[in-house]
Amino acid sequence: MAISFIRFKKSMKRLQSFWEYIKNEKNIILSLLGFILVGLICWLSSTKTEDFGSNFFTEMLGVAVTVFIVDRLIQKRDEKRNIPQKLAAYEDVRLYASRYINFWTETYRLSVPEPDPETIEDFFSEKGMSKILDYLNMDSEPNVTPTQKWWSWIVDNAKEFKENGDKILDRHSHNLDPIAFGFVHQLTESSFNNVLMMMPSIRQSDISMKFPRIKILRSYSISPTKEDFEAVLGLVNWCNESYSMLQKYNNSIRKVMEYKPNKDGKAPPKCMIQSEVLKQQIHDLQKYRDKTS
Repeated sequence: MAISFIRFKKSMKRLQSFWEYIKNEKNIILSLLGFILVGLICWLSSTKTEDFGSNFFTEMLGVAVTVFIVDRLIQKRDEKRNIPQKLAAYEDVRLYASRYINFWTETYRLSVPEPDPETIEDFFSEKGMSKILDYLNMDSEPNVTPTQKWWSWIVDNAKEFKENGDKILDRHSHNLDPIAFGFVHQLTESSFNNVLMMMPSIRQSDISMKFPRIKILRSYSISPTKEDFEAVLGLVNWCNESYSMLQKYNNSIRKVMEYKPNKDGKAPPKCMIQSEVLKQQIHDLQKYRDKTS
């Protein structure tokens, strides 16, 4: 929690610095325009101040042109100098977002007996993700090698999302866009992801108490929040915008994973909990509650 707070403070300082820069540049512009206007008024309003006004106007106009030309040249030089860091940050965020999208879309297709949602916005929503929580049989096996069950596969991926998100925030704390920084931070500290990592403890508690919990993901997790969905979609948008800007510096960079829904009808997928199994588990749970009430 302390580390997360430090990262949040760093992000806020960067935003504050950027805002101060905008305010300072605005003050400079307004000051120069004011001086130019004073010179113009003196030049045109009276013959007594005509010479002074003409000279002052010319001098201030020259200063304004010099300041803005030099400022833009410095900005362009700094931008070019930071391109390698921006490319590295983009690639790390792109891989992170693509991995997140791929994991949950593949989980959906292995567990939900319905066509994919039409858009990525529909998928990463309460309506889309809740279906995974309701249908995924935790005792089934994902398509991975070596063979394992969802109990371990989901926990491994939740830990990976946490660790990789932390690495991005640490590695690119000084050059990552504050907007992308905030989205990664949201997913890294997501309550949904943190509860998934606690699944082994929940199972161990069930075993010790002989509690017959229903073996679907919803029984061991909470739903993602609106902020989680906004973070995923925000990262996708950020990656697409960054790709357009950075492609001219490196034409070998790749786009973030594109969401392509499978619209075909589905047979019951291999990791969907079967209705007979679900009924039996519900019966066992009710029996336990009746016994202990």
